[in-house]
Amino acid sequence: MSAKTYLKQGLIACFATALLLTPSYQASAAGDDIHKIAREVLPTEALYELWAQSLTDREAVKRFYNSLKDKHTFTPIEGDAENMLVTYFAMGSKDTDYILQSGGPDFYGLRFKRLGNTDLFYCTQRVPKDAMFIYGYNEFKNRSFGKGGVIQKEEMDHIHDGALYAPDAPVSPHVEAQPGVPKGQLETITFKSTYMNEGRRLHVYVPAEYDENKSHNLIIQLDGRQYAAEANAGPLYRGWTPMTTILDNMIAGGEIAPTIAVLIPNQGNRSRDLISDAFADFVAGELVPWVKSKYTISDDTADVIVSGPSRGGFAAANIAFKHSDVIGGVLSQSGSYWLTEKGDKNWPVYPAYDGKLIKAFKASDKVPINFYLGVGLYELGAGMVGTNRELRDILELKGYSVTYKEYKTGHSHVSWRHTLPDGLRALLGE
Repeated sequence: MSAKTYLKQGLIACFATALLLTPSYQASAAGDDIHKIAREVLPTEALYELWAQSLTDREAVKRFYNSLKDKHTFTPIEGDAENMLVTYFAMGSKDTDYILQSGGPDFYGLRFKRLGNTDLFYCTQRVPKDAMFIYGYNEFKNRSFGKGGVIQKEEMDHIHDGALYAPDAPVSPHVEAQPGVPKGQLETITFKSTYMNEGRRLHVYVPAEYDENKSHNLIIQLDGRQYAAEANAGPLYRGWTPMTTILDNMIAGGEIAPTIAVLIPNQGNRSRDLISDAFADFVAGELVPWVKSKYTISDDTADVIVSGPSRGGFAAANIAFKHSDVIGGVLSQSGSYWLTEKGDKNWPVYPAYDGKLIKAFKASDKVPINFYLGVGLYELGAGMVGTNRELRDILELKGYSVTYKEYKTGHSHVSWRHTLPDGLRALLGE
């Protein structure tokens, strides 16, 4: 786009915005002009129609907003087979200064625009047809300025959270309970750990029709509270993955062999405990032997895996690295491999230091571990996607079995609940 064209469009947008906010102009003889400009400036026909309705019906935008189950809509993009235009909607007021959207392909977020002389705000985003992520809105209002234009006062409210699943997003049918599929049993116990010097609350999943004469896989799932929830436990944007439902469906469908799962909820200091040597020793030295004493678990260490998201993904790889004689598989969802010996002193957006575990695998001989590494493209750039790619490359060069997947997703259970079956198939598939 030339500078001249860019300037022309910018002037049209500014002029049109001013006119759209002026009721006297909307009612004037120049109405045909403003409609023409509105069609040029507003990004979709639906927005134009809504604006046009608002000129004679002040309640039109409220009815429209209240009719939206999700506060976004999809519009095809002519000539683009890979992306769609998403329009996000928010309801403000006369006190609203501006609203910001966060989530999806735009790392720094998007700024909403007011629709004409209404309290409805909108912004648009070009989104791949197979994307899925959470998003949120922050409203800034009642701004006042002091001397020299310095902001004296500004209120900010978080006004909305939502989950976006584009039409071709790789959603899994396993996240919903299926008719005729028997449910496994989930028992909550307290396990006394010597390594952790505390009682650890655990959720133990046993598949339907457990047979002690058959060998079973074993999954140790970190961040276990979020994975122990039922299929429809709450709004999708909240953090939970129905792992027991997924296991029920995959076992019943013959995709994986019967599997025991121990889900470990966090307690105390998650950031410190998950990546500590004591926690690794607790899992491999106490928990796995205890499970094997109660249930029939495969003697093949490849059938014993540790799974976790984010810092839990790092912890899963760390536990397996330290105890590969016990743990043979790592299911990592968005693993935080930017973590260093310096603790959290490595801002993941701009990581200044090499990841601790990446350095350890690079310097070590190969050990018998199979990997599934999944990560979202909308996750902190170099800190998340970059370090997952780096770990993948090191593992592959050393001869490890690695299944690596990138998804058009963010850092949340909105995607992890659908990508978990991929990891289970990769590591435990029949």
